[in-house]
Amino acid sequence: MFSPDASIHGSVSARNPRRRPRTNSDDSTALRQNPKRRKRSLLAPDTFAAPSAQPFNDNARPVNGTVKLNGHPVEGKKHRDASVDTTSLAIRNRGAKRADRDRRGSSTDEGVILTKNDNYIVTQVPTVPDQLRDILSTERWHGNFFNARGYAVTVTQTQAIVWRYSQGETPTDLSKPLIVNLPYPTNNARHPLPLAILVYDSSAGELGLLVIMPISGKVIYWQSVSTAANIDPVRQKQQGLQGTITGMLTGEVVTNVTEAEVDGFVLTFSTGRIAHLAVRDTQGRPALNTQYLRGQGTSGGGLFGGLKNVFSSAGWRRDVAAIRALPSLTKAQRLAITATTKGVFQLWGLNRTAKTLVFEIDAKDELLYSINRTGAEASGHDEDAFNILDFTLFPDKGRKPSSPAVFRLLVLTSLAEGVSSSYSLHDLTIQDGSVSVAVVHPISCYATPYPSDVQWKPQVLLPEPSQTAFVVFDKSIVLMSLVEIEDTPSSQLQKESHILPDPFQDTLDFRRDKSYYVVGCCVEVTDGDSKKASCTILVHGFGMIRVAALPIKEGQSTLERSAITARMKIEQAVFFGHMPQNLLDFSGRAEIHFGEEDIESAALEINDSIMRSTSDYIPAITPSMDHQLTLRSTALAELIKYLVRNKYPLERLTRWKLLWSAEKMAAARAIWQDYNASLGAKDPAKISLLPELLDLLHENHKVENQPDRGETDIVRHYFIHDIWRIELVVPWAQQAVEELYSDGIQDPARQAWLISQADDIQLSALETAFSFRESNAAAYGLGDEPMEDGILQVGYEQLPEIWTSIPEIVTKTKVLADLSREMIINHQDSADEEGEPELSLLIKMAKDNPRLVQICCQAYDERCRWLKSRSDPQSKTDAKALDRAFSEVRKSLIVKLTDLELPDEAMKIAERYRDMQALVDVLAQSSWNTVQRLEQLGLSESEGEELNSRLKSNRGRTREYFTRFGNSWADALYSKYVTQGKLTDLLSNGEGFQGHLTHYLRSKPTYAKLNWINEVTAERNYAAAADSLNAAQKQETRLWSKKIELCIGKLALLAAKEKEQVQSETVKGMIRKADRRVAIIEVQEKLYRYIRPVLRGAIDEMAEADLAIEQLCRRFLKGKPTLRKVMEQTLRKLVARQVLDAEELIDTLTLIDEDVQHSDDEEFADQRFFLALKILRLTGFDKTDPGRKELHEKIIWRRCIIQDDWKLINRTEMKPDTEVAVEAGATALFRTLRAGYKDGLFDQLDLVPPTALLTAGTTPSFLRTSTRYANMSDSALRPLAHDLEMEDQALENFLNKARLEMWWKGVVEAAKASVRADADREGSEWLKLEEGKRAVAESMGARDGQTTNGARSGIEAVEKDWQGDVAMM
Repeated sequence: MFSPDASIHGSVSARNPRRRPRTNSDDSTALRQNPKRRKRSLLAPDTFAAPSAQPFNDNARPVNGTVKLNGHPVEGKKHRDASVDTTSLAIRNRGAKRADRDRRGSSTDEGVILTKNDNYIVTQVPTVPDQLRDILSTERWHGNFFNARGYAVTVTQTQAIVWRYSQGETPTDLSKPLIVNLPYPTNNARHPLPLAILVYDSSAGELGLLVIMPISGKVIYWQSVSTAANIDPVRQKQQGLQGTITGMLTGEVVTNVTEAEVDGFVLTFSTGRIAHLAVRDTQGRPALNTQYLRGQGTSGGGLFGGLKNVFSSAGWRRDVAAIRALPSLTKAQRLAITATTKGVFQLWGLNRTAKTLVFEIDAKDELLYSINRTGAEASGHDEDAFNILDFTLFPDKGRKPSSPAVFRLLVLTSLAEGVSSSYSLHDLTIQDGSVSVAVVHPISCYATPYPSDVQWKPQVLLPEPSQTAFVVFDKSIVLMSLVEIEDTPSSQLQKESHILPDPFQDTLDFRRDKSYYVVGCCVEVTDGDSKKASCTILVHGFGMIRVAALPIKEGQSTLERSAITARMKIEQAVFFGHMPQNLLDFSGRAEIHFGEEDIESAALEINDSIMRSTSDYIPAITPSMDHQLTLRSTALAELIKYLVRNKYPLERLTRWKLLWSAEKMAAARAIWQDYNASLGAKDPAKISLLPELLDLLHENHKVENQPDRGETDIVRHYFIHDIWRIELVVPWAQQAVEELYSDGIQDPARQAWLISQADDIQLSALETAFSFRESNAAAYGLGDEPMEDGILQVGYEQLPEIWTSIPEIVTKTKVLADLSREMIINHQDSADEEGEPELSLLIKMAKDNPRLVQICCQAYDERCRWLKSRSDPQSKTDAKALDRAFSEVRKSLIVKLTDLELPDEAMKIAERYRDMQALVDVLAQSSWNTVQRLEQLGLSESEGEELNSRLKSNRGRTREYFTRFGNSWADALYSKYVTQGKLTDLLSNGEGFQGHLTHYLRSKPTYAKLNWINEVTAERNYAAAADSLNAAQKQETRLWSKKIELCIGKLALLAAKEKEQVQSETVKGMIRKADRRVAIIEVQEKLYRYIRPVLRGAIDEMAEADLAIEQLCRRFLKGKPTLRKVMEQTLRKLVARQVLDAEELIDTLTLIDEDVQHSDDEEFADQRFFLALKILRLTGFDKTDPGRKELHEKIIWRRCIIQDDWKLINRTEMKPDTEVAVEAGATALFRTLRAGYKDGLFDQLDLVPPTALLTAGTTPSFLRTSTRYANMSDSALRPLAHDLEMEDQALENFLNKARLEMWWKGVVEAAKASVRADADREGSEWLKLEEGKRAVAESMGARDGQTTNGARSGIEAVEKDWQGDVAMM
């Protein structure tokens, strides 16, 4: 920079340096009338007319002094914009048209919407030229704007691209960029990019371009951009003003260029210095001149000026945060405000001859104080923690240009706080050498620390109407409302409660996975009456976007607008986050957070708006209904993706509600697609069911369409508004068919068509819903919940009624499956005849029927599970009833599929639900049908082979199911054998599956009679056979069979003992139990033989029972209805040779009358009470149930005693002892005592005296001492107790009036004596027998062995007969 060229401030090659300088911009009019001039510049006379509005913010300059100090134009004459041409940037002014302004003002509605809400909208500007698109992400570049005319310039290391980004008069204006090849490109790609700025040269009436090389300081200025685009490098340089910035220090770099003053620019350097660059000299001639701004005067350019600046530090020791130029106060006077990062503001007056520092003021303390007032502690931070990042000027329409004493700024500050930073916007006013902060706006939605090494510095943009500020960071944009909340009663209450929300603010973040960052921005020029503030931003890697703050809606208060709601943020992510090329990141920031309830509530509200088509982000009406449904489905999917991706802790019920909505949307889309496809049918008879169905649907179940408003399509209207309750349509598909039947549709062809469409509706809805649920449960955070076929297996407790299994769906799916199947069966033989269904349609319906069965089963299954989870008793009862119904319905529907010759489909469903009974029936039916067809005549060879293959396949499946399902299949198959009576096949076909057969028989106590045979013949397990026989005899009702089973059981036990399958002691105990049971059976047999004479002459079994009741229940049971009823039941069982239990047998023995004539066993009457006592001992009640044993023992003795008239016996007067002894010996008491003593029974039973028998069983409480009556109520026991009390009264009468207590003792002694006498007699006879045997032996001793053996055999036979006689006694 110390070369001789440094003293040359500029060169002019395109203009005559001797021409007379212009005194003002109007002097150019004469030149523009020169045809040669016009030819050379390619400009029209009215090339640059004044625009409608010329805000001066950032790098834009005012035109003709019509811009205010804050950079905003005054209201005045409206002008149209310029347009870009490839050869000229001239604008042909055809007059201001409202349409043109409207077109430009509505440009935010053009292009792709990246996001929007009630507060703002972000769009991608579509006017980025192809040349820039090619280098968006591949090269470094940045940009600048001339927003007054709607132009932008982007710069790379080698070229600048100029184009118009706002809408021009014709679409072609948007795609005609100018490419300017830079004359001094750098060879190092890492060097700072050239700086470029577009300016309006009022003298030339054209758009100019200034380019500065930051490191070398080389400058080139083209008064006309069109000349800069000349492809000839020599001519390009000749037409531009070239030079070098003087006075630059070694390593110093130009960092920013700001237009200031006519034909002047303010340069900012990396060292903190500021310089003024002029492109004309004081005479108005083209020339480059650099002057550095210092606090004490100015410094000129040239060698000595540069040396002076080297050794002076007054002008560059401060870090400059921003420079803003104010409008011109005079034709040659401009003001510029600079701000340092530490809070020092300077006001500079700039003109062609002098650069003057008007004032300098330090606002740091005031700014820090305002921060402290917001609650942030700024005083405790290091000095370096506080920084001013940028500022801009407020519009001030009331200030006159000649009164520059008051300046209102919007200042952006940062305060470093460890790993974050706090940012604030300050409403700062500079007046009369002092500063004040009126309002501070803390930025709470953005706290990312500001890196010092970032190339982009944050900028504050304040477009009109100055109600919203835009803070543009390198990868984020903050929008903040500057409108104060109105002072209303509501806001006052919130303020007093310290819950008044902050003014609206929000952050737009760029995607983190892309190299997106800001390289340029500016405010947008809008019409004066526009209330929408917007800005345009250039983003590296993406292009250009427009961010517009929307005005407050009519009727909306600032308080309502102030809040950023959870719904607003979620909606942005849902409706815009899925765009693959979206610039914005919607994952959210930590600074903006919401409560869990707010998130859930917002999610459900958004979900509901999508389901009801009330969302502002999805059009309710589109040409394609399927497309509209797809948009809504996508939105629902994006909603849950966003919630899960951000790990919001949603309640389980909320997740299920969101999933159910998505299911309904998927189901609706499937129904629509089927309906849409059916609309192509040309046959008038094939009317569509869906419109009829929706028309029949009750008005409470749909939003009624209004034809007077053009809502004539009932189907589309329903799909738009009522999908959220589609579960009401699904069951109505079948109901609608029946309604149409009743309305007169009797044509089978039309009926079949309607049924087929009803099938389609139910299948489309439910199949899609269940499939969607199972496939997408994990996406909704429900992946850990067990699910099969779309049915939740457990966990219904907190869930409401599931829409896929409401009662109507459960019922109607079954009805439709039956209706469809019956239609096929009834018309399959007459298909294709006139008035009959088409065969193809019936085939289609047949294929659909298994699917109908499947969804019916799914609905039943889900409903059952849900009901079982309810806690109320009614639901529990309903669950049991529905579960039983489900088993029946499922089996019925599956088996009936064989009527449609669909056994494979039926077996598939049965396998899925493990319905083994249905599977067996289907397999059996399939095999039977196959056999029947094989027996038909006229089968072809191929048909026979196919049928034989079917049989073989069925046999293979039978074997496969044993392996696949195990005992479940075996149990069902063997039960089929049993019910069909194929017991031989059951026992003989167990080869290969013996284990399953054994398990089946052992698990079925009712099949014990079969099991013992299997245990003996197949398993050789005699112990198990004995157990089976024991179980069989317990449930046996036939007396003879029970005795046989007990006997065979004893044999099995002996065999098990021999095979060492059971311990010897165990066998002995089990045999003793069997012997006791056999003994009881033998007593019942004796009882039957005793009453058999009564049964003679009866014509049938019922008559026998009636005769027995009539003959045996006359005397003792008279007046005892309860006991008589008991006897009637037991006698009927006795006559039928059914097994009586021990207590029934005791009652029968003790209650029947004795006067049975011509009995085959007359001695039985003497033993019946003895046998009753013996049975009581055999039951073992004395050990297992003492109360039961005591009750029955007393009743037996009481009935035994009152059998005789003791009053008559007690009348002994005039009777000899022999007669009295005979009468006493004839009593039932004596006979029972004698039999008991002789048998030894009373050695184990204590005799109970008559007085101890009183009150036995005469009260319900006494009866309940027996476990037999323990659970019976008083009302049930009183009738029995009453009859027993009558017995007790008879006993008490004998005790009181017949000296029964004394007679009882005497009879006991007489019985004992009788037994002793019999024993003595039998002893004597035995001795005589032994003596006879010895004598015979001695006399026969000489005979041969054969004779001896024969004699011994005869003796033994005699002895055996004798012993038998003794036993009978």
